Amino acid sequence: MSAARRLVSLLGATAVTAAAAAGCSMTGDFTSPTSSAVSRPVTAAPQPTSTGTDTAAASPGRAASTVAWRSREPGPDLLHDHTWAGAEAYVEDYLVRLNDAWTTPQPSLLDNRASKSCGTCANFREAAAYLARKGQRHEAPMLVISDVSVTIWRPTVRITADLRQPRHHIVDKRGRKVQRIEHARAYFYVELAYRGRWWIEKVGIEAVNDDGTYLER
Repeated sequence: MSAARRLVSLLGATAVTAAAAAGCSMTGDFTSPTSSAVSRPVTAAPQPTSTGTDTAAASPGRAASTVAWRSREPGPDLLHDHTWAGAEAYVEDYLVRLNDAWTTPQPSLLDNRASKSCGTCANFREAAAYLARKGQRHEAPMLVISDVSVTIWRPTVRITADLRQPRHHIVDKRGRKVQRIEHARAYFYVELAYRGRWWIEKVGIEAVNDDGTYLER
């Protein structure tokens, strides 16, 4: 299985296989946006409170640094900013939380972000819980965000994130290597709903080549 497909399997498989990085099939609630999608450069996300280990969020014309800064609790600016920039910031924050949930591991970081209809989101949380039960975690950084952009605004809001997974290991409590995870790249498709605040409704993951081109079917 290619490195790109391993990333899709890792992110989209069932809870147990995702945590073990052993899934072999792409899963997700939907796939790529339609050809009529309108793309735009990533807009800077709101900055979290500095903890001494923070790195900058994505900004126009520059790839984001590794997802290493701590996730913050939801605030009015993040949950209720019903704009393109607000939607992008909400998804970027979710990806930061996903990274932290699997590298800490702390499944509760993913609470209150997605609707119950998002099965992939539930799997993400269960994978973090599985890692916690096993006393294992992904080494940081697990994900690097290169871009987060609105692709469709109406009738539904869809976001595309360009993600890279650096080569790293799953380790146990003593830091001993349990499994190596290979470098890969994937597009992360998110459908949002705004009901007084943002909610993630669906997630789809598509493996791509290192240069961003789509894999041959």
